[in-house]
Amino acid sequence: MTANPYQVLGPAIPPMLGRAVLVQRIENHLSKPTPDHVSVVGPKHYGKSVLLRHLADVCRAGSGGYLTTVHIDLRHDTPRSDDAFKRRLAAEVKAALRAKEVEAALRPERTELSEYIDLDDAAIHESLDLVFTELEGENARILVVLDGFDYALAGTELTRNLWDQLRSLAQRTSLRFVTGSRRPLRELCRTEESRTSDFWEIFYDTPLRVTALDNSDWDPFLQPLLDAGCTFDVPARKEIANWTGGVPLLVCALLQELWEKHRGAALSKLEIDHTAEAVLNERREVLADLWDDCDIELRTDLGTLAGGGIPLSDLSDNHRRAIEDRGFGRASKNRLRGSCRLIQRYAEEQAPALADLRRIFGTSTGFKTQIRSFMELRLAQVTYPDADEDLRRFVSNAIRDLEPHPEDALTWIRSVADRALALIWEAELPLDKTLPKEWIDEWRRRGERNLPEDRGKLPSRSGAQCRVLRLITDSGLSTSRQSKFVTRTTYLLVDHLKSVGDFGQHRGDYPETTISVGFATTIVLAAISLIESLMTDLQRDGGD
Repeated sequence: MTANPYQVLGPAIPPMLGRAVLVQRIENHLSKPTPDHVSVVGPKHYGKSVLLRHLADVCRAGSGGYLTTVHIDLRHDTPRSDDAFKRRLAAEVKAALRAKEVEAALRPERTELSEYIDLDDAAIHESLDLVFTELEGENARILVVLDGFDYALAGTELTRNLWDQLRSLAQRTSLRFVTGSRRPLRELCRTEESRTSDFWEIFYDTPLRVTALDNSDWDPFLQPLLDAGCTFDVPARKEIANWTGGVPLLVCALLQELWEKHRGAALSKLEIDHTAEAVLNERREVLADLWDDCDIELRTDLGTLAGGGIPLSDLSDNHRRAIEDRGFGRASKNRLRGSCRLIQRYAEEQAPALADLRRIFGTSTGFKTQIRSFMELRLAQVTYPDADEDLRRFVSNAIRDLEPHPEDALTWIRSVADRALALIWEAELPLDKTLPKEWIDEWRRRGERNLPEDRGKLPSRSGAQCRVLRLITDSGLSTSRQSKFVTRTTYLLVDHLKSVGDFGQHRGDYPETTISVGFATTIVLAAISLIESLMTDLQRDGGD
């Protein structure tokens, strides 16, 4: 049996269907006398990886003036350090240069270029620079495709030094980058230092956006079904677009069902409607994934679109473009109307809960009025049979005082931190609160300073107790943490609340500060999380 050509998610990147116009735009940038570095941007599940894999395959075959292509999927084995990133790049360049077709395209004296790259060399950047300098002299060019660039930029371990080094490589005519990400690259940087690198300036000034299918994409998407003997009347074609909005994932889901159930048939609007209803009922996770990728404002607009549309005057240009690019709406006269029936139907189901959320928290006044009830519900979710009543009472009192005087809520936070520390030492230490000798010996071996010196007893001050808690929960300084029960998460919460509690007890020393409901709420949420984390710790087997 012929395999279904339509893939919905899955481990492998499927062959590309359509997108000829977008591919041509990218190739135009890459084939100029002085080619551009290109950033490709688009929402989750709109086909960036499919597009970039296709582009890499085309250029790997030697077209477009490129010697070969390096394709790196940063979603997998994501490099977490500058060195790891450079070695990943170097390994892929080395492998590409070793390909027989690449060696055949070079002059015989240049076929040893791959040997210039020693992956164990500490100066791997210099090796790469030498290779691209030699290729520049040969008037040869390599395309490096970096897919899933969001994943590399998600951490803070990659530094400006890496980006500056990549920029120096990118100045060579022998190297061109194409990146794929969900948002513009500079927006994804986690640190201000990385954001200030000139690397982000090398790319063409307007990212190329992967959006919903355009008119030229539909025939290639339908062609496998046509080749299998299906026919579509005009209303059927129209309904495929109406149900899916040209969202690639939904188009594939619908066409996959048609392939399985109606291959070789003459298809009318009736078959399309029945199949789309099946997709709506059976592919809830696909719809939820697309829905969850939208922020709260966009989800609210989708609920409004499902109810009849939005006046264009109520939308900013950027907001309107975000909806249209995703295929969820299109302008008609003076209104933006829904254009993806599957998402509209899903939005209708989500609309009541979304409307309640906006009604309750959609304004600053609503937030202040309702936040106490919300926090009480959150505290009620933390249910442990042996939960400490004093700890819960202190947090409950803080919730009670959130409005109208949020500064009063902070006065309970020191009590929360102190009670948590008391519970921790009851579990971790003997009744006389003597610190185990092996703890102190280990701290001295590490070279720790400011160790407790109260005859081996636990210090009386909470600040010093937090320092002890830091030491015994820090598994990064020894083979394992010294605490029997308490984890690093609990320590971080206790230490945080202890600092805020001190501030709350001495509010008079800081007359210039104002405590908002929002600030106090974040602190009380941390206190609830402390109860949850600490109770989980104390219920584990000692030494776990």
